[in-house]
Formats: sequence, C-alpha cells, structure tokens
Amino acid sequence: MIGRVDTVVVGGGQAGLAMSHHLTRVGREHVIIERGQVAQSWRSERWDSLMFQFPNWSIQLPGYSYETDKPDGFAAKDELVRFMELYAALINAPLRCGVRVVAVRQAPGSNRLLVDTEQGTLEAVNVVVATGPFHSPLIPPFSTSIPAHVFQIHSRDYRNPGQLPPGAVLIVGSGASGCQIAEELNHAGHKVYLSVGHFHKTPRRYRGRDVYWWFEVLGFWRLPLELHPEIRNARFVVTGVRGGHEIDLRRFAADGMTLLGRVRGLADGKLLLADDLEESLAQGDAWFGSLKIRMDEYAEKNGMPAAEERPVDELAPALPSWSRSMTELDLRGSGVTSVIWCSGFRYDFAWVQLPVFNEAGEPLHRRGVTQWPGLYFLGLRRTHSLSSALLAGVGTDAAFLAEHIAAR
Repeated sequence: MIGRVDTVVVGGGQAGLAMSHHLTRVGREHVIIERGQVAQSWRSERWDSLMFQFPNWSIQLPGYSYETDKPDGFAAKDELVRFMELYAALINAPLRCGVRVVAVRQAPGSNRLLVDTEQGTLEAVNVVVATGPFHSPLIPPFSTSIPAHVFQIHSRDYRNPGQLPPGAVLIVGSGASGCQIAEELNHAGHKVYLSVGHFHKTPRRYRGRDVYWWFEVLGFWRLPLELHPEIRNARFVVTGVRGGHEIDLRRFAADGMTLLGRVRGLADGKLLLADDLEESLAQGDAWFGSLKIRMDEYAEKNGMPAAEERPVDELAPALPSWSRSMTELDLRGSGVTSVIWCSGFRYDFAWVQLPVFNEAGEPLHRRGVTQWPGLYFLGLRRTHSLSSALLAGVGTDAAFLAEHIAAR
C-alpha cells in the first residue's frame, strides 16, 4: 500500500529539522524520514572527544538557540545531539525514526514522486533530500596496498586512542578533523605523522572576538558564494578543544609531530609524498595575512579598541630541515602501525533515481532547487553560502526552499 503526503523530508539532522520548522510555518503537510535517531550522524559517525569548532553563541536553529551559561565556550558532540533532540520536541517534528529510504523515483504516469523505504512507499508532491554532506569516506585506491600489519580507519569510524595498536600514527588530512585527532593522539603519547594539504590558517580569536564573529560581520557566512569566489573551497582550521584555540601547524611540529606533504601514492612499502609542505604552509600564512587586513580595516572603521592579546601572527618555530625534505615515508621503518584517513567524503545519492546529477555524482541545483519538479536538496556544502551546511546557517536555505514549495 502506498501512503500519500505532500512533502517528504529525508534526514532528521539539523537540515531536516530546520526544513520541518519552515514547512510548518508555510502550512505544508510533511513527514521526516530518518534512518536512525535524531542527529544520527552526530551520534554514530563522530569521535568521542569531538568539540564543536563554533562557539556556543552561534548554535541555533530557526526560532531556537542553544541555552548555556558559557556563550563563548564550545560544546561537546553529545550536547549538540541533546540540542537537536530538544528542538525536534519543541517544533513537534513529524519524525519517523528507524526507517531507511532505499529509493526516490518518479511515480509512473504521474508528476508525483515515490519514496521507497524498507517499510513501504510514500507518494509525495515534494521530496527534500536533507541527508547532510558526509556520505561515503573518501579513501585513495592505493590504500588497499598498504601492508596488512598497518591498521587503517577513516575519521568517520575513529572513536578514541584505545582503538589503535601501539606505535606511530599517520594522519592523512589537515582539516578540522585531522588536526583535532592529531592533537588528541599526540597528547596520548603516540608519535604522529601529519600529511598536510591546502588549508586556511585562521585565528581562534582576534581583538577579543571569535573568528566566526568576524566571519559574520565581514559577510563571509551569509553572502552568496559568487561574491566571495576566493573562499568557495576554503578550509578554515580552528578547534574548540580546551576552551578553543587556533591551529598552528608549525607549533604542531614543535610539539613533536612530524609534518609531511600530501600523500601521492605507495611503492615498496613506502608512502610517496609531494614536496609541497612549505607551499601549503605559506598559502595558509598568506590567507591569514589577508584576513588580518580585513579585520583591522573593519575594526578601525567601527572604532573597536586595539587588541590586548598576543599577536596571532607571532612567528611559530621553524620547521626542522628533515621535515621539509621528506618525499617518502617508510611505514615499517618509521614505526607506523596505524593510518587515519581524514581525507573527506564524497556524495552517495545512488538511491535518488532521477537525472539530476553531474558526472561526479553531485546534485545539479540552484540553491537546492533542481530542474526536476518537486525535488530539492538541503544542507549540502556551500549550497548557497559558506553557512549552508552549518547549524547557524542551514535555516536560511530551508526558509528559501519552504517558500519555493509553498509557491508550487
């Protein structure tokens, strides 16, 4: 038997809940289909000690803000799960949890869509795919040739240092996940090798304000990406661990980690490394220099007092010469017994059986609206602005889609 509903939202995380709020606001009947529980990805696909990298004052969904007596602090992942549970109850979200969607397809002889689940099929006028941006782990094919004695895991499945065997750890990727995990393992006593890609060096605080406050007032978060093409693929790296601090990779080296260039492949048990570490670090420094100019210009224009904290561009220790010259890493010789792939994710929308994707499997849309009538995407990376996939920003895109659905 086929059930009928106006709009199906697939995914009960921050995007799906924000969508539900705005669909209710515009008076559209809907249901949220969630494979597990509310915020399932936060529950099952994050490491134990994860701290949200955005300050508490920024945590919000439409009509509801995170309640805390530490607005400048940083929340642990379990607090974020609780926040979304409370929000779902507050808005009386029409959730169907523990139901997995297996296909979205065109209804034969109709302009409606069919949503096939493991528990039956729903016919809908609209479907909003709100499953987030983190689907299948992106791991290079040569990983299968790494010697069998080396334990391998992706950041999605890493939980804590107790998972790893004794010995050195290679972490591939220097984004927020890679850096936070690298710090944890270094403090746990593991020798850490960190393969560095391109990144944007970012202060945690400047002139007494968190960097995300600066991103807000400078327009980075909300403005359409076409107005800021230089940051479309930006990778900002800060952490909320231990009250929040900036990430300085050269400081990592001073603390005992070994920095490496990007991993290019494997030959004879040795990882081949690009000779681009200094270039990546220099690009990070250049970005910070340009950001500092913008922040200072804004501060002077708006009469902000001079900063009292130490200069954030204070020079960190120089890299050891051997770190700069490494073009290969002998896994056995260096004592590496574990590799953690913090190398990102790729989309997996194979279950959406409609022609709305490019050759790379990425949805073709304009601010979440596809060319297929009634099909929408919400919460993808950089859907419209840098904040499109964030707790503090997904509600704006959800409001836009709700108005589009209401006008159909």
